[in-house]
Amino acid sequence: MAKKEKKSGRKDERGLAAEQNKMTAPKETETKTKKEPPRPKTAADRKKDRRDGIVKTVFAAALGVLAGFACYYIASTTGENPWEIGEFPWHFILLSVILVTSLFQRVAYPLLKIDAASFKTKDWLYVEFIVVDLWLVTWTILLN
Repeated sequence: MAKKEKKSGRKDERGLAAEQNKMTAPKETETKTKKEPPRPKTAADRKKDRRDGIVKTVFAAALGVLAGFACYYIASTTGENPWEIGEFPWHFILLSVILVTSLFQRVAYPLLKIDAASFKTKDWLYVEFIVVDLWLVTWTILLN
């Protein structure tokens, strides 16, 4: 059988210490800010969100395919190594595609009536992943 450990100190000191911790700890009600519950979306809001999601996805996919074709036609001026376009290595081309397409999307989405200002990091990563993925797929298929 395991022996019970003796607690040091008197009971009233331990109780006093616990009481002091309660007094110095901030109350939960004071630290939490009151948030209003989100209002339910109307049918029109849901329809607009669905339309915006489809437009974002299709536009990013088309942009990736166009970037793949552009890289294929630029690749006719390859450098010494097969993974270089002209004088640039593949990772420079990848970063260039990401930069150019993200800037182009920031300009194009307001023209497509999509609120790009409300995009979060997750949204930008989503559309850029689609662009880069389809760019690589298109370019690879065209190179073979």
